[in-house]
Amino acid sequence: MKMRRVLFAAGIVAVLLWMMPGWMLGEQAAFTYHDQLDGEMIAYILQAKHLGAGQTIPEFMNGAPGTALTPPAPACVLLFRVCSPLVALFMMQLVGSLIGYIGMYLLADEITGSAPASLMAGLLYAFLPFLPVYGLSQFGLPLLLWFVIGLQKGRQRISAFVYGIFYALNSSLVLVGFAVLLVLCVWCLFASPRKNRLNMVVLWAGMALTYLLTNVSLISQILGVGGEGVSHKTEYVLTGEGFITGWWNAFLHNGQHSEDYHIWFLGLVIAVFCVRHLCVRFSCGQSELVKAMGIGLGCILGMTGFSACWNSGVGVMIRSRLGALGAFQLDRLLWLCPCVWYLLLACCVAWVLEIGRTPKRTVRLAGGIGCILLAAAIGVTGLQILKNSDVKSNIQKLRSAEYPAMSYSDYYAIGVLEQVREYLSTSTGLTQEEYRVVSLGIDPAAALYHGFYCLDGYSNNYSLEYKHSFRRAIAPALDKSDYLREYYDDWGNRCYLFGTESPGYYTIEKGGFYFQHLEMDVGALRELGGDYLLSAAYIANSEELGLTLLREEPFETETSYYRIYVYAI
Repeated sequence: MKMRRVLFAAGIVAVLLWMMPGWMLGEQAAFTYHDQLDGEMIAYILQAKHLGAGQTIPEFMNGAPGTALTPPAPACVLLFRVCSPLVALFMMQLVGSLIGYIGMYLLADEITGSAPASLMAGLLYAFLPFLPVYGLSQFGLPLLLWFVIGLQKGRQRISAFVYGIFYALNSSLVLVGFAVLLVLCVWCLFASPRKNRLNMVVLWAGMALTYLLTNVSLISQILGVGGEGVSHKTEYVLTGEGFITGWWNAFLHNGQHSEDYHIWFLGLVIAVFCVRHLCVRFSCGQSELVKAMGIGLGCILGMTGFSACWNSGVGVMIRSRLGALGAFQLDRLLWLCPCVWYLLLACCVAWVLEIGRTPKRTVRLAGGIGCILLAAAIGVTGLQILKNSDVKSNIQKLRSAEYPAMSYSDYYAIGVLEQVREYLSTSTGLTQEEYRVVSLGIDPAAALYHGFYCLDGYSNNYSLEYKHSFRRAIAPALDKSDYLREYYDDWGNRCYLFGTESPGYYTIEKGGFYFQHLEMDVGALRELGGDYLLSAAYIANSEELGLTLLREEPFETETSYYRIYVYAI
């Protein structure tokens, strides 16, 4: 028992050490910016700023409704209210990884009874590069499953209810919550013992009510209540893929933002089933582990199969008739898969360790081979996790400040946009609330981070009318590029300024690049209320477009990623 406590505590220390490089770097730390710094972070910052102040966010897209920026973990808005954004992000990362480790350790120990297997699965799960802005959406699943199993066995009732509510407050309904509620419902109907079914119903109802209360505006919009207008999602152009291809990709790689690198130990899972009959013959007593693995694999096959159907040609044909609801990503069900895969890994580890201790020579030989395969699979999986995580970049940045990974400070142009804000305040006498800006070659998230009121932004649910209005400003560029036209018209979540000289490139590093023939309808920007253009590159044809460069010298610092030119619209 003492050794189990030591192993568990060692895992906590390992998780803290995993976070250290980022903490040491602070604003110079590297973070995944796609769907994190460019979107969800801004949702937290602006929702925290306007908490309790109404349903409109004046800084975003010329005053978009709050549903345009729905935070994935609603309770974490309070964290951004009391902490700086960077500290809040670090805290979400720490809490997520710790709960991921603790949950997977307890879950694996519940199923396997093996402390080494639980430690291995718990650490690898905690180290997975899930985006911390999603709160407990992924990291919190193993602990939720552990509580559900305990509830089914008639224990931890109050703790299970409390954690269920806590999980719902710190996870996203549209990304994973709907899937959790669906699975719990099926479990309650078909797998829960009759005597404990009421407990499961209470847990499900509590979580469902919590999701409903924290997403009431979004649900009202979906149901057509509240008068927020038509979402731009109605213009999504969905493209189907072959069922077999979709299923195979989902089985090997899961879905977007849920990559867990299980492909490197998938062979080990298959090998366990291959030697199952040999081990059963020699009575190794591992039938329960094999049963658990069979249930887990069955769940994964079911979820990946459903995802493949949803994205298949037939699925897309049906979805295209559902309007904005058709854009709903039910394939986010795949976010549940990493939890199951790493539970399967724990079962494999426990199996191999058990057969390695059997007195029968043939089985011990199989166990020895299994240990070699196990070490190789876990080692390669760990290396893949490290390679694809921000930790690798931060270790490199600690070794050399010249390492090229974009930092938090780089992305948000810290030290540069403060100069722009001060310049505009001094030269015009206006406050930020009194003028509107739009960004070019720099993500609008940077301007939003610094309190500017922006015409542009990144949202998966804003007004279709605004999308069309903004389109007029970028129509000259869209007319000259099929790629940009399809990117905006068929999807359009990025309501950005585009240029054919740098298509789809929103972070232009300072250097020799400049816009020679920028295509833009400046008059349309004026109609939207635009006053200033913040450009990360010089615009040679600015006068022809009707833009006025306010200062020949750009705003920058010695170490800044950006060099920003300010143009009057």
